[in-house]
Amino acid sequence: MIPVSFVILKALPLTPKGKLDRHALPAPQVVVSKETTFIAPRTLVEEVLAGIWMQLLGLTQVSIDDNFFDLAGHSLLVTQVISHICTTFSVEIPLPQLFEATNLAALAAQIEIPMQGEQQVIITITPVTINQNLPLSFAQQRLWFFDQLEPGCRSYNLPRTVGLQGKLNIDTLSASLNEIIKRHEILRTSFTISDGQAIQVISPSFNLQLPVVDLQNIPQEQRETELYRLGKEEAQIGFTSLKRLY
Repeated sequence: MIPVSFVILKALPLTPKGKLDRHALPAPQVVVSKETTFIAPRTLVEEVLAGIWMQLLGLTQVSIDDNFFDLAGHSLLVTQVISHICTTFSVEIPLPQLFEATNLAALAAQIEIPMQGEQQVIITITPVTINQNLPLSFAQQRLWFFDQLEPGCRSYNLPRTVGLQGKLNIDTLSASLNEIIKRHEILRTSFTISDGQAIQVISPSFNLQLPVVDLQNIPQEQRETELYRLGKEEAQIGFTSLKRLY
């Protein structure tokens, strides 16, 4: 979140109406201080990779000892580096590898491994089956602990209300919410106690029945008051009273 460069101005350029004229602001000149002596690329891979870095970082030269992040690189540019490497070298580099091989020489060496016919060891993520007792995360443990101290505690509730205008298709809204619940297991997760320990239990399915409260017969001046009362009542529901994490 730190800016790549700072530009000192005597005064900000203004439009005739006195507002900031962004188009008149001078382009910053990125000056990157290097603590290492410049060493030119030694191999074709290093040379091409240096060209990719210079293009993305707006530099005129890159040493093989330069660190990508010290040159004002960031996580968003990392994905572009991966894309350029895949297109140029026909090599797929795992994202974590760019955070481990941060200087140009080290990253070029990683690119050369599959190009030389050697297999890379890529750690894959194995899905966890839901037919087992899953431990609570640290955040869930903390909330569960506080709820045991003060049952029904509402301190960690984050109520929100959303106002919609126009014609609302309630059936479509309900189907959309249920599709989200279907795709995200945490929205079908409840807590229970097993052998004295709190665990997560994921339901294979859950159908949300969207309640509808019709206020059309209430005078207009009373609707806002009733809406506020209903919202406040909903917000007061305690953590364990919900029984599920929505």
